[in-house]
Amino acid sequence: MLIHAGVIASLLSTSSLSIRKPVVAPGSSHFTRLAFPSMRHGGGGGERSPLPASLGRLPRFARQQFTPPSATRRAVHAVLLMEPTLIGPTNMQMAHITLPQFGDPLGREGPASSGPGSGGGIGDGRDGGVGGRRGPGYGSRDGGGFDGMGLAGSLIAPSVLYKVEPEFSDEARKAKYQGTVLLTIEVGEDGKPHKLRVLRGLGLGLDEKAIEAVSRWIFRPALRNGHPIRAAATIEVNFRLL
Repeated sequence: MLIHAGVIASLLSTSSLSIRKPVVAPGSSHFTRLAFPSMRHGGGGGERSPLPASLGRLPRFARQQFTPPSATRRAVHAVLLMEPTLIGPTNMQMAHITLPQFGDPLGREGPASSGPGSGGGIGDGRDGGVGGRRGPGYGSRDGGGFDGMGLAGSLIAPSVLYKVEPEFSDEARKAKYQGTVLLTIEVGEDGKPHKLRVLRGLGLGLDEKAIEAVSRWIFRPALRNGHPIRAAATIEVNFRLL
């Protein structure tokens, strides 16, 4: 009798659980609609680009996401175009960024790029959002939504105040070799470059000469609501023989 009573109690508790099925856009198998009940998280994304996510504005927030944002235009011929959105509070007041393309408000200036992440979206995270985490939202955590990173107000990108011209390496000078080295850096709140990395190099010692020169540059840091913040930037260092 005790065993039977235990089995009946287990069945009753199991039947009380609610199972939520994924919701699919009506009449279509091409769009999957994602919905997250929490609006206090963040997200990330990317399209496996060799360049870091570019500076741009965020799409509007909505309760559902039919298609993730992209910083680059795609050559598609769709019957029905879906507006890119992020999952988050619909009344969010975003930063004032006068840029036509989507991107990361804390991204770098330069060619349009959706970043090295995966799963759609923009950044170095995954799953259709913007940023370096997981989920179809924007913020410093996972799961979708928005975690209050203080984006309301204005955002000003970093700019160069003082720069040092690079020197040619002996190997490149002897070979009469020239071109452009593309670097990605982070401009700190102190206006100094950090985390210098070569995105597209030339070799023959010119990559090292480019890093050596840019490491001595001085920047006006990026500003959010008048306060200095750390921000990514892309630098082109040109080597030209006279």
